Amino acid sequence: MDFLTSVPESDDEEQKRIARLYVWHSLGRMTALQIPFLLIFISFMARASHFSTPFLIGLASLNIVSLVAGSMNMARRQLALFRQSEMTLTRDLISARPRRAFMSPLDPISSFDLCADVLSSIGTAKALDYRTTMAFGYDQSKGLIQIGRWRPFWVLGSVVVEIAEMEGRRTQVIVRRKPGLNMLQVQTGSALQTVEAVTSLLRDACQQRRRALDADKRERTLERAALQAKLVALQAQVEPHFLYNTLANLKYLIRTDPDIAQQMVEHLVGYLQTAMPDMRSVSSTVGREVELVRHFLSIMQIRMGKRLSFEFDVDDDALDLAVPPAMLISLVENAVKHGLERATRPGRITIGAAIEGAQLVLRVADDGIGLKDEAGQGFGLANIHERLKLLYGEAASLLVAPGALHGVTVTLTIPLSKQQER
Repeated sequence: MDFLTSVPESDDEEQKRIARLYVWHSLGRMTALQIPFLLIFISFMARASHFSTPFLIGLASLNIVSLVAGSMNMARRQLALFRQSEMTLTRDLISARPRRAFMSPLDPISSFDLCADVLSSIGTAKALDYRTTMAFGYDQSKGLIQIGRWRPFWVLGSVVVEIAEMEGRRTQVIVRRKPGLNMLQVQTGSALQTVEAVTSLLRDACQQRRRALDADKRERTLERAALQAKLVALQAQVEPHFLYNTLANLKYLIRTDPDIAQQMVEHLVGYLQTAMPDMRSVSSTVGREVELVRHFLSIMQIRMGKRLSFEFDVDDDALDLAVPPAMLISLVENAVKHGLERATRPGRITIGAAIEGAQLVLRVADDGIGLKDEAGQGFGLANIHERLKLLYGEAASLLVAPGALHGVTVTLTIPLSKQQER
């Protein structure tokens, strides 16, 4: 019997070899399934009937020949179907255990979670034509996911997805068919179709997730860039009259009191050395901001004389904590301008910094003229309000309140990062 008559007409020797392999494999699978049952039946007949042994042997032989012929005809018909569908014969097409693999753009854990979500969805069941039910199982410790029409998986087989971590933290997703009893049947190519369908679903899902993550990352990068640009613009708006007034005052002191002028120059240099590195930065430290305020108040003390005194109450633990630049000095400038310069008596400013729970608390208290109608509405405080909102949302606050006896106390509260919390 020429079982190659159904092989597509082709000079490709590889196609012919695969066709022959397909027929023999189909023959082996079918006879392996049916002949044991036939032999059991013949053995039962030999014990329960009066037929002679030669007759039963002849009957068994005839049935075996019939089974072999039937299996070969089924294989030939399937080859004809392959030809009609213009399908190229490959070893994967005729295999009961086809396998596909691709590299996931996600890390192993994210890949596993995403694949599990996709494979357990109704959409996957419909795509694989599992219309009535779908069995799903997984083992996260081994990176394995398994789906099939129903349990137990060994009856009709299943699709196994393995998430493997390669060198360089690259992730490989392996999709393979794990056959059940149906591996003893003639293979129709459905195993390969199922594997390729699952592979396509998972590859597309991983790529879409990667694109979404990249888009989100680009959006966050743009937001950070826009935020930093806005913060730099806000920092550049800090009251510049201090420098102009200081230089004008210095010009006068050089002619009238060179020694005091020298002190002012030293504090001005210290002020600029401390302030310049932060002009384009969105972060400073409490220690640097306190040093900046110290130079500023020393200069203002020279300008105002006995009308101004100051003190610091800063915890050592707070000195290295991150803080937005130019906020503390804005509060101090506000206290000098609106609290002490308008007063007719000497005044004092106290600057404090402490860690309270999971927050950094900065306080600037003065004993000047106290709250007026415009308190909390000035440019300096409005600037700080906007910067706090940009940096921390609702997690930071700025409170302006009357002092214990006179003046105003301004409290700035900033949340600590997890690394800064004690």
